[in-house]
Amino acid sequence: MDADTLRLILLVVGAILILALYLWERGHELEDPAGPDDDDDAGPARASTRAKREPALGDFDAGDEPRDPRHREAREDAPEDFDDALEAAHQQALEPPAPLLLQVSVVAPDERPFTGEALMDVAETCGLHPGEMEIFHYTDTLDGEPRYAFSMANMVKPGIFPFDEMETFSTPGLLLFAQLEGEPEDMAVFDEMIATARKLATMLDGEVHDDHRRPLSIKKEEEMRRAVRENERLWAGVTLN
Repeated sequence: MDADTLRLILLVVGAILILALYLWERGHELEDPAGPDDDDDAGPARASTRAKREPALGDFDAGDEPRDPRHREAREDAPEDFDDALEAAHQQALEPPAPLLLQVSVVAPDERPFTGEALMDVAETCGLHPGEMEIFHYTDTLDGEPRYAFSMANMVKPGIFPFDEMETFSTPGLLLFAQLEGEPEDMAVFDEMIATARKLATMLDGEVHDDHRRPLSIKKEEEMRRAVRENERLWAGVTLN
């Protein structure tokens, strides 16, 4: 027997064996299709895969707890967190805003500071009187009670006046300021403060400046008026709450 004949016989035998093995496996699958035993052995992973891939609409009822415990904890904590946030927002809304501070200054000409004696006379004429904190105050009434509508301090720190030694006192400037808390009279207080500053400047031969130490312009004065109106709106919101 030559080599070619032997090689042919081996190929035929191998093909027969492969065919026989295929027919045997095919017959085994037909006799035992995916039965209960297969489900028991490979079931958990396969069933879990099917459950994730094809969720049934009826599996989860609206009243059921979420299967993920993190979802359950988040849902249980959410109402409390929301209530706390709501309460904090309500408390913040009830807190009054900070008073609006408005100020202007009356500046003396270079090399000619205001003297203490002249200042006392002019302040009296403008309705400004020495008072608490060693500064001048303009007094009016609110709800029948006297109050400081606005005040006048020394431009030089610490801002006080030596009322017992005004004969020897001098200053390069005066600072008028008001702290407004949304009262209906706030605009009138602002107007009176500006009018007083202009009167002081006229009588002392000075100049009215804004809070940036620039001459007070009409535009700046209107900006301050808008700030007063906005402050009244903010305080009115707190009162309504």
